[in-house]
Amino acid sequence: MKIDMGMIGSSAAGCGPIAADAEARGFDGVWASESVTDAFLQSQAALLSTERVSVGTAIAVAFARNPMSVAYLAWDLAAMSGGRFVLGLGSQIQAHVERRFSMTWSSPVDRMRDFLLAMDAIFSSWRDGTRLEYRGEHYQHTLMTPVFTPHHHTHRIPTMIAAVGAKMTELGAELCDGLLLHGMTTTAYLDQVTLPAVDRGLAASGRGRDALELYVPLFLVMGDTEEQIAETSRKTREQIAFYASTPAYSKVLASIGYDNLQPELQTLSRAGRWAEMGDLIDDRVLGEIALIGAPEDMPALCRKRFDGRVDRVSSYFGWPVEDPDRLREILAAFGDPTTPEVTR
Repeated sequence: MKIDMGMIGSSAAGCGPIAADAEARGFDGVWASESVTDAFLQSQAALLSTERVSVGTAIAVAFARNPMSVAYLAWDLAAMSGGRFVLGLGSQIQAHVERRFSMTWSSPVDRMRDFLLAMDAIFSSWRDGTRLEYRGEHYQHTLMTPVFTPHHHTHRIPTMIAAVGAKMTELGAELCDGLLLHGMTTTAYLDQVTLPAVDRGLAASGRGRDALELYVPLFLVMGDTEEQIAETSRKTREQIAFYASTPAYSKVLASIGYDNLQPELQTLSRAGRWAEMGDLIDDRVLGEIALIGAPEDMPALCRKRFDGRVDRVSSYFGWPVEDPDRLREILAAFGDPTTPEVTR
């Protein structure tokens, strides 16, 4: 199991030092999120400051862009990093695509399929010199002249998409190198919805499970004292409540028998009663979604819950460990299942 650092920063200026520190401490990869700045700018800063780790976007909003603009960005980042860049895309939701980005919205799964196939056609034209002649339902790319063809390179550009529902998961397993799963999940949901969809997608592509990498930013409730764990638990309950208030995660809650919780949380959110929402996340819901313990417990807890289910993980809220040697030892245990559990 690989251990990454997720959400490396909210500005491109700060990402370089954070990524360099993550590499020095032993993380396998870092992920740039897109909220208040561009994920590709963050990725460039991280790649320029590192030599070993993979750097990916988790996520860049696909439907705020077009396949050609994303292809140019990914191609250049792969070239400058020697193939360490991972292209992670997400659809976002209709309100943001239409009202924040002023772009058109349609069936996200069908549009994402078209987006991915269009990019593949663009990459093929650059790699092989084939004529660009892509005509899809949403995207048409039929012009590529030598003046606008980027410098050739042979680096692969692994592509991953964010997925919660079964249809998007199946699409990613069919067409991509990996899936960016959400921390708002349970083992029941993984086993009942996610992994069967993965199997269907892989079967459609004729590939085996080893062809696909599943990444999830986990809610790791960590601390060295009861007070620290209590504070992180509070913060985690609030974040889970925020996600759980949206219909997209209703089936995740249903997988553990909490079918009625999502409407309750949505009612509170619409009333602006955000401070009350975390109180509805009881110990069972917290325990089904989050892992709880000391930092040294996390490698063993992650393996116990997720071995055979996911391939790489990160901590949603980071690591409350200041001692670099201590953190390095903990992180090493993720990649070596024979490593004895660290004790303090």
